[in-house]
Amino acid sequence: MSKDLQFPIRDNFDKNAHSVNFPIYATTAYRSPEGDHFRYSREMNPTVEELARQMGILENAENTVCFSSGMGAISTVFLSLIRPGDRLVLPVDVFGRTYTFARDFMSKYGIDVKTTDPGTEKVIDAIDGKTRMVFVESVSNPLLRVYDIPRIAEITRQIGAILIVDDTIITPIGQRALELNADLAVNSLSKFIGGHNAAIGGSASGSARMIEEIDALRRSLGASMDPFSAFLFLQGMKTLKIRVETSSQHAAKIAEELMAMDHITRVYYPGISDNEHHDLAKRLLKNYGAVVSFVLDENVEVQKFMSSLEAITPANTMGGVSTLISNPQTMSHRNLSDADRKRIGITPSLMRLSVGIEDPSFVIEDIRDALRKSTIQ
Repeated sequence: MSKDLQFPIRDNFDKNAHSVNFPIYATTAYRSPEGDHFRYSREMNPTVEELARQMGILENAENTVCFSSGMGAISTVFLSLIRPGDRLVLPVDVFGRTYTFARDFMSKYGIDVKTTDPGTEKVIDAIDGKTRMVFVESVSNPLLRVYDIPRIAEITRQIGAILIVDDTIITPIGQRALELNADLAVNSLSKFIGGHNAAIGGSASGSARMIEEIDALRRSLGASMDPFSAFLFLQGMKTLKIRVETSSQHAAKIAEELMAMDHITRVYYPGISDNEHHDLAKRLLKNYGAVVSFVLDENVEVQKFMSSLEAITPANTMGGVSTLISNPQTMSHRNLSDADRKRIGITPSLMRLSVGIEDPSFVIEDIRDALRKSTIQ
């Protein structure tokens, strides 16, 4: 089968009712001994298993396991594969909750957590013989730095360390980390995979051996996805390729327009030709993604700007069919210290725009109107 898959992948149709959509198995348990494969839904559920199968195909992975959230996936992966005394390397510009979990929780249990300044070179410089695990985002949240996964993977493989890549922002449509020699790919399914801001979930994909170890801990920790959420994600995956490619094209247009707008001092988007990560993005990514970040100048009142938007919704998430905007300082990275936000490059006036599938002209005009209403004269 071609690696450039055209979704939807055909469902494993229900053999009794022959339903077009894979059904929701709303049950806690299954009759034995017929149900030996499915015993208890915290451990395994047919709807969730179908989602894992589909995600495995999408990631081109041997196996996939799904979780109740993206953080459920990340925390279970960390706890499964790293031991007291091991070193975990990750840059500071990962999702805020990932960073605080590693720094504040994992370090309590004897893990040597080494955080680095942003960038591929900083991560590579921090990797040494003590390193057991490296965690990066293929495209970082929220400043959209592109990480050189093949280079990092070359180093980790030389020393026998595990490379985990969070592909949430670029999605497996834009990059398959496993094909670039990462050991595991994790995703927050709540974002672009689901696509409608209707369900919370996460996934981890990789070798059958590694996923088996992760899944065993998932069953004990209880970070299991419910079948209703799995059903919603299966529906979202049917339009994933169309949504992601459309939103990415719109994001590129919006980024160019933002660069020419008054009262915007900087635009972060790897598809812009003079972006510092553009050449790497051009080489590694199949599209530049649907997220654009930008900085308002000092004359714009941030909260008034957000409240003045009419077509764009301020919300602490991304990846839906409608365009959303967030202020990382007060939203996704609010739990970080001022010093850590400064290391990342997050300022009070930084905005993160998750571009939807609407006509981009409506988004552009909404930003212009909000700037007019919120700029101090």
